[in-house]
Amino acid sequence: MSTGNRITTELKSDADLYKVLGEGNTPQLYAKPVRVVTSYDVPYGGGSSVDGSEVYIDRELYREVKSGEVAVKGMTADQIIQAWVEHEHTEWAVDVGDNPVDRYQAAHEFAEAKEDRFVRQLGVDPDFYEKCISEALKRAQARPVRHPPPELWCGPYLDEPTARDKQIISDFRRHGVEDAFKKSKIDVAYGIGSKECRTCAMFGNYAGDKGDLRHCDLVSGLVRIDRVCDCHQPRKGKGNGK
Repeated sequence: MSTGNRITTELKSDADLYKVLGEGNTPQLYAKPVRVVTSYDVPYGGGSSVDGSEVYIDRELYREVKSGEVAVKGMTADQIIQAWVEHEHTEWAVDVGDNPVDRYQAAHEFAEAKEDRFVRQLGVDPDFYEKCISEALKRAQARPVRHPPPELWCGPYLDEPTARDKQIISDFRRHGVEDAFKKSKIDVAYGIGSKECRTCAMFGNYAGDKGDLRHCDLVSGLVRIDRVCDCHQPRKGKGNGK
């Protein structure tokens, strides 16, 4: 996750950002309405549900912003929260959308660009904004995880985890966060190939699964019908996942 996981590499340009947001079904996913939920512990400050219908903001971080303990000159409390929502929802849409990005870290770079663009549009320097929120995000990451969102997408913690990520994942599992028990897309070499998810026994077995984007029994987040991974298990019978 992701709001608090600031990457130090150069941000994507506006051209790169809007190119990927226009690929395949990514614009439809990005346009999907989301519910902002502020009643859970989210160690990186923010996150998304697996299905992208909810964006989570850490409850203590949310309280700090709304009370004015965390403030950015030139931004209201609601605008700070909205910047984080822009980040989280962009990250989710790019990660699962039908575009060239199939890894969390790359999706995160586009999310950073979207967040910073939102801040710039308010006339606030993104570097100044980041300095204002950085200590609060560090506090969120260090706090104990007592009440995480059950539907949290855990890809940001599972992909190339740090020692702290591994501790957080352990806490998520202890509290029953389902996606924390799954494998990273990196670990299973999720990508393009011949044995597509549509023919795999682990694809699309959740209630309500339909269309090109579904749950996998093994892999974190949602997976696309035309992607592959190293853990493919042939589906028995004639079903093809359509």
